[in-house]
Order: sequence, then C-alpha cells, then structure tokens
Amino acid sequence: MSKLNYKHILYTTELSENWKEVFSHALGIAEQYKAKLTFLYVVNTELIDLLTFDVGLERFPSIDKKFTEAKEYTTNINKQITKKITRAFGKETIKDINILVERGRPVKIILNVAEEKKCDLIVIGFKGTATLKNTTIGSTVNKVLQRSKLPVLVIHNI
Repeated sequence: MSKLNYKHILYTTELSENWKEVFSHALGIAEQYKAKLTFLYVVNTELIDLLTFDVGLERFPSIDKKFTEAKEYTTNINKQITKKITRAFGKETIKDINILVERGRPVKIILNVAEEKKCDLIVIGFKGTATLKNTTIGSTVNKVLQRSKLPVLVIHNI
C-alpha cells in the first residue's frame, strides 16, 4: 500500500455557522501535505433550472435580468468569502487558496470541480445529529459520498 500524498484538496461548504471549523481541517491537511486548496461554494440553482426547463421561463425578458442579477450575486459571494477567510485566518492564508463560486446543482458541481481540478480529496462539513449509519445525513453530503470516485472526508460538527 502506498503512502498518502494529497496534492489538491477541494473544500466545499454552504457557509453554515460552523464552516470555519471544517475549513480548519481542510487547511491543516493542505498545509501538512503542501497541497493546493480550492474553496468551493455552490449557489444552488436547482429550482431555477427546473423552472426554466419545465415551464419555459427563458422566453420571458425578465429572466435575462434575473440571470444578470445572479451573476452579480455570484461575484459578491466570492468577495464575501474572501473577506470571511481573511478575517478568520489572516491575509497570508488567502494567497494560497483558490476560491470558486459556482452556480448549479451542488452535487454535480462538486464532483465536476473535483475532477476538473484533479483533486485527490474532498472535504465537506456535516452539521446535525444524524449518523452515517442511518444515512440520514444531509442529502448533498450523502450524494457526494455515494457518487465520488475520490476519498471524501466528512467533518461532523454539531
């Protein structure tokens, strides 16, 4: 069996109240292995996608405005994440992190980014009292665990 050697770690979050604790784990592992670290936040657009496809909302001019607003929102989220990381972990930390804000279906985006960036570990947080045994953990975490071809480190924080 070969020795573990992570080269690129993907940390993904919904920016819940405990994101810093989970990010600390990802950051620590990245530092220990001298690995790249990508911070991924996915703006869930499943409902918008469903409405656009099923109802044909793309025909309405107001939808163009909504998509423009969504793009601006994504840019603002990226800036907010940068500020949050800087406040919590210092300016030096931000230099070594690739921050991505993507729009779409969270599970699909997480797995696609992990593959595109050639990550070898996904770190994701889980908040709650459920256990892996009864598989009632969050649906995103559960689906990532089931579908990922990579190791997934789930950090449970209550």
